[in-house]
Amino acid sequence: MKFLKTTVLTLAALTLFSCNNNERKIRKAAQGYLDATGNYLIEEAYPYATKETQETTLKYITEVILPMTDSNYLKSNVPATIVIDSILSQEDTAWAFYTKTTPIKTYSSIVCLIREDGKWLVDVPLVLSNSPLPLPSLPSESDTTTTPKE
Repeated sequence: MKFLKTTVLTLAALTLFSCNNNERKIRKAAQGYLDATGNYLIEEAYPYATKETQETTLKYITEVILPMTDSNYLKSNVPATIVIDSILSQEDTAWAFYTKTTPIKTYSSIVCLIREDGKWLVDVPLVLSNSPLPLPSLPSESDTTTTPKE
């Protein structure tokens, strides 16, 4: 009987530790991504984002949004403080509910994370076809002309 009690308590403790450890990983990934993007340090957000989010959302912010945004506005909108209010997770998907406060405003939102290869990553890919401004693209070979050498 004592063995059964010990086993049950051990399993309960391991389950609790596992859940808390999982939540810490989710919180760390969300916090890293949100702190970086919230303070316009986009390069620092890459390790916390899925490949698709890196190639769409972060690239779009870097190449389209930031160059078009008034630098005085950017300066006046930092530092941003992000507080993760709660975490909801279900298998390999999680949502971090957060509040962002800047010198200009305070608002609450949600960011989605997924577990890839055991690592939690923010997954907010931008559907570029729905974007009002497309990402700049490299010229294709058909767009370039070559002048024959004489």
